[in-house]
Amino acid sequence: MYFVIKRSSNNQFYFVIKSENHEIVATSETYFFKESAEATINSIKREINSNSIVVDMTV
Repeated sequence: MYFVIKRSSNNQFYFVIKSENHEIVATSETYFFKESAEATINSIKREINSNSIVVDMTV
């Protein structure tokens, strides 16, 4: 599983959780600040798999 941070059409941030075969497992709500999305990702990682990678598509 890995996370992909993206920008929405209204320029807010959200992330998707993808499986190893690259299928989308879940999509988050939108966040005004990228740091909020990252904090949620880190919280999920602590509970499930701290070795999950994060791909930032916003840069």
